[in-house]
Amino acid sequence: MHSMRSTRSARPVLSWSPSGREAGVLTGLKTEQAAAAAKAHAVEVEAAPIMYVARLLGGTTEQAIRWLILAMVLCCDPLAIALTAAASARR
Repeated sequence: MHSMRSTRSARPVLSWSPSGREAGVLTGLKTEQAAAAAKAHAVEVEAAPIMYVARLLGGTTEQAIRWLILAMVLCCDPLAIALTAAASARR
């Protein structure tokens, strides 16, 4: 009989639940963690195309960015010069 009473008195200790203040702090920390994870995921999604090109070319992301800028300048700059020449020749 004595062992049953001691077991009953020990049960509240074993089934611990956070108090209102502790639950609020825990909720706040979980919210912060979720926000940080969402921000990290957004950065990964934004950088994914550059990382793909970097892996495709076998270099770093900085090298991939430089190659993409160079490709855009080589493609668009001659077109801009041709359009400017065509516009001035019309007059």
